[in-house]
Order: sequence, then C-alpha cells, then structure tokens
Amino acid sequence: MENTSRIPDRINEDVAGIVACWQASRRGDNEDGVYDRMLAGMEELVSVFVGFLRSMETVDTFSRGGATRAMVHRIAEHQHDLGRDAVGVIEDFSVLRRCIWRSVEAGVDLGGLHGGEVSGFFAKLMQASDWLTESGLEAFDAIVRREMEQALGRAAATDLVTGLPDRDQLNRLLLPRAIDSHDRLSVAVFDVADFTETVAAGKVKRARKVLRTLAEAVQESSPEGSVFARFGDDEVCVILPGESGEGGYRLAERVLRRLAEDMADFEVDVGVAEYPAHGTGAGELMEETLKALNMAKRVGGSGIVVAR
Repeated sequence: MENTSRIPDRINEDVAGIVACWQASRRGDNEDGVYDRMLAGMEELVSVFVGFLRSMETVDTFSRGGATRAMVHRIAEHQHDLGRDAVGVIEDFSVLRRCIWRSVEAGVDLGGLHGGEVSGFFAKLMQASDWLTESGLEAFDAIVRREMEQALGRAAATDLVTGLPDRDQLNRLLLPRAIDSHDRLSVAVFDVADFTETVAAGKVKRARKVLRTLAEAVQESSPEGSVFARFGDDEVCVILPGESGEGGYRLAERVLRRLAEDMADFEVDVGVAEYPAHGTGAGELMEETLKALNMAKRVGGSGIVVAR
C-alpha cells in the first residue's frame, strides 16, 4: 500500500527523469554553457519542491531564508541569456509542472492513496507553480529593465554635443515609461532660436556651445528624478515626473533667467504640456507640447507657452 510520503520520495528519485522530460520540450543554445546552467536550475527547482512537499509550510512561508527567491533570480538570468521572452518564462515553468505530474502519475499508485493526500499534493503543485511563475516574471522583468537602462546609458553617449539620449529614445522609451510610472508629469521642450541660421553662417562652434549651455542649464535647474533628451538639432527636452504644467513653466523661467546671463545674444523659446491634462499618451502629449512651442516661437522673445 502506498503512503503519503511516496509522492515526494518518487519525485526525489526521479529528478533526472523530470529534468530530461523538461529538456525534451525546452531546448536552448548552450553557448558559454548557459543551457547547462539552466538545466541545473531546473534540477534545483525540483529538489526544492520536494522539500516544500515534505514541509508543513505554505507557499507564502516556505522561503528558506530568502534562498528560494534568490534561486528564481538566478534562473531568470539564465532565461534571459537564452533569449526567452515573458511567454517563454511562463512555458519553462508550466512544462516543469507537467513533467513533475507525469512522473508522479507514472511512479505512484495514486489509487492506493487517500483522495485528500492526492488532492493535497496537486494543490501544493499548483500553488508552487503559480508562485514560481509570478516571481520568475518579476525577476525577468527586472533584468529586462536593467538592460534597457544600460542601453539608454550607452545611447546617451552617442550625442557628443549634449551627452543626452536622442529623440528616438525619448519617444520610444523614456516618455512612455515615464507615463506608465507616474500619475502626473509635465514635459518641456526648449528651442534655440535661429540655431540653423547660426550653423549656416559658419558659426558651428558657437552653435554647439549654445546648445551645450542650454542642456547644462536645463539639467542643473531641474528637480531630482527628471529625465532629459536632445529633441532635435536645436532643442532639449525634459520630463518632470510629478510636476504640473505650472511646474514646467517655473522650470522654464529658471532656465531662461540663467541663460540670460550666459548667452544673452540668443533667444530660447519653450513649450510645456502636462500629462494627463494635455494628452493621455506619449504621442498626444508630445504633439501638444510642440503646439505650445510653435506658439512660443511665433510670440518670440524667449517666450514660454503652456498647452491649453
């Protein structure tokens, strides 16, 4: 007659078979041994699950002093190195769950166990699988975000004049990400008047100095947590998380006061818009910001216009 300890015993005896079952469905490039490390991670997961089955802990309290979550983070690194996406992460864990179930089904006479014992095992299997998937996705997302931030840092170095990310990075990554992360923010675009004419007149060094001075003034005048980009040939953009359109206007005033001392012979016009008051998405918000900037240009004289 089988007893309740037979299920974790079976899984522990068949770790190699369970990992082989997983491997048959979830292949990957073994460059630099990353797939071998992934297999070792799957083996470790099965062993940890055996310990969970044998314990009286719940899925919320079985932490092993943080070792379980640390293991999930290591596996997420392997998944990222293998080129998995979020769907691939989910499938990695769902396949492992199916392989564990098949091993138990093949190696244990479930009919000889009390129904409560079988249902208890199945409940723990599903709880562990759900926790693993959720925690794995969180860890994987953190890795992807970290890589994106590193990529943005590399992109910033491509603008040799201001040292800021370019317009493409702003539109595709910086502004959408800021909108996703904050309930309110404002955007301000600073435009150097007659910049193109200055370059055309052969005063390239002067034009670059003006743009660098503008970028420095915007960065040094903005509150902590602001995000900056070079928006165009003669424009610098700043995203101000948590600030209203009025906050963007006050920043523009500070920048213009400073520039009046550093480059009095150049005018700088500013357009400001607020999320979500002036746009519920990145494209709409930037469109309203540029409308405000164009109005400021028409007014002239280093004007500041906030979108309506």
